[in-house]
Parts: sequence; C-alpha cells; structure tokens
Amino acid sequence: MKISAKPFVYACFLFTIFSCKKPYNPPVTTSNPGYLVVEGVVNSGIDTTTINLSRTIPLSGDSSKSKPETGARVIVESSKNDQYNLTETVAGTYIAVNLNLPTDRTYRLHIFTSTNREYISDFVENMITPPIDSVYSVPVKTGVQFFVSTTGGSNNTRYYRWSYAESWTYLIDPTENSAWIYQNNQVLQRLYGPGNTCYIFGAPSNSIFIASSYLANGAISMAPLGYVDASTGKLAGVYSLLVKQYALTGAAYTFWYLLRSNSEQLGSIFDAQPSSAVSNIHAVGNANEPVIGYVSVSTVTTKRIFLQGRTLPHFAIYFPAPVECPSKNIYLAPAATASYRFQQTFGTGDSLLISAIHDTTNYKIIIGYTYAPTNCLDCQTTHGTDIPPPYWPPP
Repeated sequence: MKISAKPFVYACFLFTIFSCKKPYNPPVTTSNPGYLVVEGVVNSGIDTTTINLSRTIPLSGDSSKSKPETGARVIVESSKNDQYNLTETVAGTYIAVNLNLPTDRTYRLHIFTSTNREYISDFVENMITPPIDSVYSVPVKTGVQFFVSTTGGSNNTRYYRWSYAESWTYLIDPTENSAWIYQNNQVLQRLYGPGNTCYIFGAPSNSIFIASSYLANGAISMAPLGYVDASTGKLAGVYSLLVKQYALTGAAYTFWYLLRSNSEQLGSIFDAQPSSAVSNIHAVGNANEPVIGYVSVSTVTTKRIFLQGRTLPHFAIYFPAPVECPSKNIYLAPAATASYRFQQTFGTGDSLLISAIHDTTNYKIIIGYTYAPTNCLDCQTTHGTDIPPPYWPPP
C-alpha cells in the first residue's frame, strides 16, 4: 500500500510555524517624565479665569487619577508689564475673578512651580468673543442633537470653540418619600421630607467643538454640539445646557483642530495619522521639554437653554435601581429587641425610613415603620442633590 507523504510534510510545516512563535509582550513605559499640562482660558472679561495645572503620569499608572501641580505661582502678564496673580483654590486649580483686561495689549501666562521650574507662554492677542445667537435642540433618532449659531461681529472673528455643561433632573422612586429619620438611636420625624426630584448640574463636556467661518461677519450657523440619548435618562425631566463660546486666533484653532483629530478621529489605518498639536507654552531653560496645552486669551460669552424632556417624542424615566427598591416593614414589638433591630437596620446607612405604620384600631398609635434601600430615597447616593441650583426654573 502506497502512503502519501503530503500529510506528514504539512503537519511538520504547521509544527515548525507554531513552535517558532513566541509571545511578545511590548514593554510598557514605566518612567514618568512628568510633562506639565496646562488647561484653561485666560478670561479677559468679567467672568472667572480658571487654569488647571497637572503632570503627566506613566502609561502603566492609574489613568483614572491625575497628578495636580500644586503650590505654583501663576501670573497673567501683559505686553505693557501689567501683572495679575491667580490663586490656588483646590489642588492644581488656579483662579482669578474679574480680570477685565484692557484690549490694547497682548498677554501671556507665566508659571513658577514649587520645584523652581519656570514656564512661559507666547504673547497672544486678546480676542473679543461675539455673543451667541442661538442654541438649538433637534430631536434625532432616540435623542436630541444640539447646535449653536453666532451672528459674528465687527472684530474679524473667524475661529470659534465651544464647551458646555449639562444639568438635568431625575426621579428617585416616586412612590416613596422619606418623612422620618433614624438619628442618635431614635426615630425622629423630619420637619419636611425630601422631594422625589434629584438634580445633577455642571457636568462638563469632554469633546472638542470648533468651527471656522468664511463669511464677512464671521457668522456660524448651526455648528453641531453634543448629542444626548434618551436612554441615559437625562431627558426624563428638565434638561439644561450652558454653552460657552470662545473666539480663537488662527494658531489656537490649529491647535484645537489637531488635538481633536488626534483624540477623536482615529480608529483605523485608513484614518488620518496623529499630528503634533504644537503648544505655545515653553519650559524656560529647556527648549526640549514638551509642555502640553495652549494658552488663549479671550472674553467668553454664554447662553443657557432649558428643555422639557417630556415634551419630546421620546423620553426615558430614570430610576437608580427600580427593581431593587422593595419597601419592608420593621415593628416596634417586641420592645425588648427594638433598639437592637433598628440599629442593625439603619445604623449602617444602607436603609432609610419612609413612613409610619399605624394601628388599625387607633391611628394615633405607631406600631412600626416602612423602609427601603438608601439609593432609592437619597439623591446623594446617585451623585445628585435634592437642592436645585439657583438658576433652575420653578416647578
């Protein structure tokens, strides 16, 4: 019987290939060059200037944590030798209120760190930002797409950047309303029970929104901002968007354009490859040290809109944990163990009282209480608050 050698040769070929393959674990950079990161805009108007300073961390580190640059001296300097000091309020955040900078000079940022390192930006033009004309909300698919328009102005503004902060309401379990509180090992009646409406406000956008105009007056029509899907629950009640508009120089627009391209538009080998977003901030005495960020100086214009989510073609009610909020009862009897049982139930803070259980024959007598998980009744457990922000419209 003739036996073919092909299967044997093929098997040897496969064995050779796979036996030669070794796992390759690319080295992870563990060194930490600690490049300075500068974020923020010098607001030359009457609003607050906020500059955030931080340091880069190793790729192998915890990317969810930042490393703020604390104890620095941050100064806004003008081309006519004016100086405006910023104050550190929280770690790495430096602010100045109502700079109201003159428009007949240029400005730069000067930074002295606590380790005697010095950084300085180029002098840049003080841009005057025209007002926002309109912010639009357009129902699209299962959410809302936002747009912004500006009529431009007489300042030859051609380049713009926008950021926004979101605020919205959501409901905790609407069937429950805690009128009682367990405090100091006793049950007390609240003067008023917390409401069912929770508020989250001031959530910043993480995307880059820019546009350029080629019209004579620098107008922009319906530049796209963010999209909010109804499934997030943000549109279930009242939703608010605070849009900030910044006028940019051509160089600043190029920086933000490259940064957006690098961070948002890459995904395959057919996409544009990363470009270097050139900073205008430099390390004094070390021209080779990279600094991340770009200093712009401009006034800032804002516009806030409110949206009633329930008026949309689609909306989503949001509860933190609707299927995990069953109410339970706890009784005063037997009295001998009541103190222990109440401490075990409410002492950890995982449960909150809802209402009293009254004797069916004498309504004035309380025989127990109903309770539910805290995350069903307390806005703070879902990162919200039951206190509306001052700009919120009355219900």
